[in-house]
Amino acid sequence: MGIAVIYGSSRRNGNSEQLANLLVDGFEADRIYLSDYTIHPIVDYRHSDKGTYPDDDYHHVIKRVLAQDVLVFTTPIYWYGASGLTKTFIDRWSQSLRENKSEFLTTLSNKTAWVIGIGDDQPHLKGIPLVQQFQYVFEYTGTHFAGYVLGKGNKPGDIHQDTIAVATVAQIRKTWHF
Repeated sequence: MGIAVIYGSSRRNGNSEQLANLLVDGFEADRIYLSDYTIHPIVDYRHSDKGTYPDDDYHHVIKRVLAQDVLVFTTPIYWYGASGLTKTFIDRWSQSLRENKSEFLTTLSNKTAWVIGIGDDQPHLKGIPLVQQFQYVFEYTGTHFAGYVLGKGNKPGDIHQDTIAVATVAQIRKTWHF
């Protein structure tokens, strides 16, 4: 059983990455930094036979994600939601749905997902829209939503002062059976 960690921050070694690393350190994990890839916004071809999707890194990244059993989405909380990198990647799932909806949904329905969101302005309250968005995404795809961790941080390293977030990650680690 493998883990894909999907890092949605444009900043390396930021708080969302640090908390995700506390979660998966010691486990075999495919660490996918969305900022390392070119993934263009989705072009909506749902009601058209014309058009081709961007030739970018999306297929490479989604194959890596789908190859794992546990998905950990980690993102800073920007304007009460996921980072643009994270949102663009998930928006592109519409492309996978158009290309092979049945296979894509079947594959995602066999996954378990966690969400980590880090913000500075009351993230335990204002991060709820982020969590709800992922709940709806996972409900649609049939992905088992195992839970989430919302943490408080701004400058890199601040997350370690959020004792509740760090303790929650430690508890999750105790319940994982790999």
